This record gives sequence, C-alpha cells and structure tokens, in this order.
Amino acid sequence: MSMLHTIQSSYETIRADYVTVADSDLDGFTAGLTYKATDRPDDVFEAGPEVGGITVIFDGVASDGDTFSWSMYAYRTVGERDDGSSNIGPAEIVAAGTGIFGTAVSETGDGYLYADTVVITNPGNWYDVPVAIDSGNDRICKICVDFAGFKFLSVRFTAIGSTSINAHVAYF
Repeated sequence: MSMLHTIQSSYETIRADYVTVADSDLDGFTAGLTYKATDRPDDVFEAGPEVGGITVIFDGVASDGDTFSWSMYAYRTVGERDDGSSNIGPAEIVAAGTGIFGTAVSETGDGYLYADTVVITNPGNWYDVPVAIDSGNDRICKICVDFAGFKFLSVRFTAIGSTSINAHVAYF
C-alpha cells in the first residue's frame, strides 16, 4: 500500500507588523500602486516550488463584529533572464472581499480575535475560484486558493474597523 504525503505547513504571518492604517489598493496607474512587479511590497509570502495551494486566515486586535476589507494579489515567475535570475510578472488579483471578526481568540495574544466571516466579493480572474471555508460560525474562517505557478502573495487591507489586522498563510 502506498501513501500520498502532502506538505502541511504551519501558519506564517504575511505582514511584518500588524496593520493599523488602511492600505491604498492597487489601481494600476498611481506611483507605487501599479500592477508592476517593481511596485510589489516587501512584506509578502514567498512560495517555494513545493507550494500547490494556500490557506489564508486573518486576526487582529478587535471586538466581535468589527469589519475589514481586503485584497489579495499574486505574482508569478514569468521566465528566466540571461543571467539565470527569475523575472517576476505583474500583480494578479486573487480575490478581494470583506470580513468580520468573531469570538474565536487568536494565539497571538490578549485582545486578538480571528475573523469568523469572510465574503469574497471579487474572485479575480482566477482559473480556480478562491473559496471561503467555515464562514460565519464563530470559528476561524479560511480562504483556500490554488497557488501553483505563483511566487509571491500580497495582502492589502483597504478598510480597517478594528485596532489592527494581519493575514497568515499556510501552504500545502
């Protein structure tokens, strides 16, 4: 009998610091907010070749019912340069939506709660639609996405109704 061995990573925090002021979303033309790889933020999740899919959860210093809005972007490697280094492609919208903090207490510390409700309002131009799992049940809501072929994941918080927020990613 053979067994399939799938990697199950622990969660990694995407942003270096918890976000307390809303980000500007990418708009395609404002300096620093274009879809160009050169405008990619420094605090991103970098996927290795073993990553096939990702799960994203949100937590922050919040009260039950606090809301937020988010956008996720992915960047893929689009070829190799003459020097052997990889060329990173433009930002592609993975998904965007809203979220609500629930009552599940986060591992991060006192006052931190997990988001228990996530609504995907823009599934992006994705070949595999992102899915929100266990939304609205006062448990930890997860967004699951096929991430094969992508190198970087960026999460932007476009509205913050809590004290702070961050995203955490696990891969498989």
